[in-house]
Amino acid sequence: MSDEKIKVRDLRNGDWYWVSKVLLDEYGDKLKPIGIAIYNCLAAHANQEGFCFPSHQHIANKIGASISSVQRGIRDLIKLGIIRKSRRRYHNVYFLLKLDRSYRPNSKEIGQSDRHIGHTDRSDRSMGTTNKNKEKDLIKKNYARGEKTGDNLNELKSKLIEKMSMTSPKRTAMDDT
Repeated sequence: MSDEKIKVRDLRNGDWYWVSKVLLDEYGDKLKPIGIAIYNCLAAHANQEGFCFPSHQHIANKIGASISSVQRGIRDLIKLGIIRKSRRRYHNVYFLLKLDRSYRPNSKEIGQSDRHIGHTDRSDRSMGTTNKNKEKDLIKKNYARGEKTGDNLNELKSKLIEKMSMTSPKRTAMDDT
């Protein structure tokens, strides 16, 4: 064995991009190598918002394929719901869509543990204040003041209903006759 230093990839230099594992797991057999190469090329060109606008010629040059193969591959990606295409002025804009799993492979299929199966994906949850979070904050504040939250919520609901009925009275068919 030699004493050479082994250089491993360094993800800190920013010369990389992400491609979801779902692309290969779910769509690999349908896309074939050209479709996967096209998606990788689009992902390499995509900005933070997930869209890019390389020409068919540029993609063909990057992946070593013909323009007609690129056009066919893009149609397949669109049909499968992996990307969306729109037209802006003189060029196509490609949007990389979120990929979801239709099934979860078990550990025997992929050779990994099942630890990830029980975990929920929190990446898509909104960062803003939701009604549920507002309700939890109200409960905490009222609990700290020693007030009953249930009564306050019912009181607030009744005031809201009353206010809504005053500002926009509902008309029925009986009112018109």
